[in-house]
Amino acid sequence: MYISNLLRKQTSLLILGTLLQVVFFMFVNPHPVLAHEVYVLDQHTIDEALKQPPLQVFSIVYSEEGRFFFWFFLVLITLSFVGVVSLSKRLEALCDPFLLKLREYAPLIGRLTLASAVLSSAYHAAIFGPELPMTLFLPHEMILGFRILLGTLGTLLFFGIFTRISALLMAAIYGFMIMKFSAYMLTYLNYLGEIIIAFTVGGKVFAVDTLFRERVPKFFEPVVNYFVNNGFFMLRIAFGTSLIYAAVYAKLLHAQLAIDVVTQFHLTNYFHFDPPFLVLGALGIELLLGTLFIIGFEVRFAAIFLTIFLTLSLLYFGESVWPHIILVGGALTIFANGYGRFTLEREFLIKLHRSTEEPVL
Repeated sequence: MYISNLLRKQTSLLILGTLLQVVFFMFVNPHPVLAHEVYVLDQHTIDEALKQPPLQVFSIVYSEEGRFFFWFFLVLITLSFVGVVSLSKRLEALCDPFLLKLREYAPLIGRLTLASAVLSSAYHAAIFGPELPMTLFLPHEMILGFRILLGTLGTLLFFGIFTRISALLMAAIYGFMIMKFSAYMLTYLNYLGEIIIAFTVGGKVFAVDTLFRERVPKFFEPVVNYFVNNGFFMLRIAFGTSLIYAAVYAKLLHAQLAIDVVTQFHLTNYFHFDPPFLVLGALGIELLLGTLFIIGFEVRFAAIFLTIFLTLSLLYFGESVWPHIILVGGALTIFANGYGRFTLEREFLIKLHRSTEEPVL
């Protein structure tokens, strides 16, 4: 009964959030995006890839039916194995003291992640990613001022000075970018998740703000308390949604982007599959990871896997590091916080044996 109530709460929140996004985007004029986060491709290749049809999922599955179901069941077995590990009381007793202590630093990791990403945006004169240069949405005479603003906000967030005000200003900037680029900004919804963490608890751990008595207007207290109680849940939702949207955009709707990466970097030499099948596999993995983060199941395993995957990708492709700061830092923040409110695995394990304090993975 408790698990079903938890699922209903999560589902209702997800449906409400989705409906609000749909209604909002209906009244926002879409702006064409010139590229995507496939940073290793040149502009001409990206432009041509965006003209191609989406990934033919069913055709690929039918043509590679044996391989598809083999890898599908291998993933299920892996998840089952990790689930069994999570049920081990002995391993929990060994790991929980460290993991529970690590949770105290989750707000700090989140705030430093956001600060580093914002400072990098200011340095590179692009917001959130290299495909969104400031010249794309600002007059030339305003770019310097905007870079100074981002640099200032990044510095304040890094040291935890006026953390909530800085987070609110970053939220306003994110809202401005939604007005410019519409639903594409779901790709960077993880920024909004880290902004929420900075707004709620980011200024309470190793921050200059802790030296002063915090004063919140009484009329604003219910809003602040709501975000404090649900901040990490919102981070998981935002982080998972951004992974899913980016995967659907670059590996389903515009699959030629990912196929070009596979062919240009000769990934078939290491994975002996056709490029479309490799892209389908990557799509499935990213959709799975995003879903695990959203529902709160095996989130530490998902965070470890994503961090390793991103690290290998950066080393192999030689990509620019700064657009991935928010991804790696977001995964580390979720790993450190572990299983808090509205996490399916924690509630399930507590029901299974009430002595459980914290799932391992």
